[in-house]
Amino acid sequence: MKKLTMVLAIAVMSILLVSFASAQTAQQTFNLAVSSIYKIAVSGDPGDMTITDAVPGSDPTPVTDNSTTYSITHNDADGAKITASLAPALAAGYTLTIAMGGNPAVDISSTTEDAVGSVAAGASTGNTIAYEFSATAAAGPLGSTGETVTLTVVGL
Repeated sequence: MKKLTMVLAIAVMSILLVSFASAQTAQQTFNLAVSSIYKIAVSGDPGDMTITDAVPGSDPTPVTDNSTTYSITHNDADGAKITASLAPALAAGYTLTIAMGGNPAVDISSTTEDAVGSVAAGASTGNTIAYEFSATAAAGPLGSTGETVTLTVVGL
């Protein structure tokens, strides 16, 4: 009987020790933050745009390209906008417009313009970029010239 009592006492103490051992805790303290995020990407480059035709008595027929798209992510609760600029600027008589995501076209031939005036916070993909290149007859021919359009997303 003494042996049984001793074994029971050891078993109870073991259970209690295991219970106390498993009740330990540890803590970690750290900070969480999200920075302001403004990201834009394009699907690629549009094709070369060459004006080759005109209706007699009218300026040359403009050419268009809507083969590219843009994706945007921003987390500014006040919203953001997308600006577009062209470098180098075009000479007088030549015009390049851009229309982004269904917004009205803006002339970026010589100045930076707001291509999208307001974008709500969030993420969006597959938004169309449409370009139109036009020239007046008086402007004359233009040799192939490399141009770069810069799209920038900024907070409002």
